Amino acid sequence: MKNNKGFSLVELIIVIAIMAILVGVMAPQLIKYIEKTNVSADSQLADAVHSAVLTACMDPEVISATDTATAYNALTGGTNACTMTTGDTLSDAILDILGCSAGSEIQSSLKSYGASDVSVLVAGNRCYVWLPGTDATGSKGTGASGTSLSISVY
Repeated sequence: MKNNKGFSLVELIIVIAIMAILVGVMAPQLIKYIEKTNVSADSQLADAVHSAVLTACMDPEVISATDTATAYNALTGGTNACTMTTGDTLSDAILDILGCSAGSEIQSSLKSYGASDVSVLVAGNRCYVWLPGTDATGSKGTGASGTSLSISVY
């Protein structure tokens, strides 16, 4: 009598089938959790942009600079933080606080599906920052839906 050690082909096929079923059940959940993590990271980035705008707008040296009015007017009309360029004192201060050399670095930091920019709007005594194109579940939205952070500026 032969002493066979190992698994038969049927046993291996059963194990592979069980693994395929487990992967089929777990993969959608894993993808959803990964997207929630990406949306959370983008929300933190939006919060960092919000804090940088507030900090830069409260800096007396930035506010007293001669070229700040033009950049501030862009913020009051709504602007895309990902297209911010250096050259004026306010934008330089915001990018410096964020640790970026250009707004394109902000855009490359976005991770969630549908998030392509970080929008900034200063209206009255409030600063609004949001991620257009994504919502809290990571689904692609339209218009200005998305993570909105607002804090009064005093």
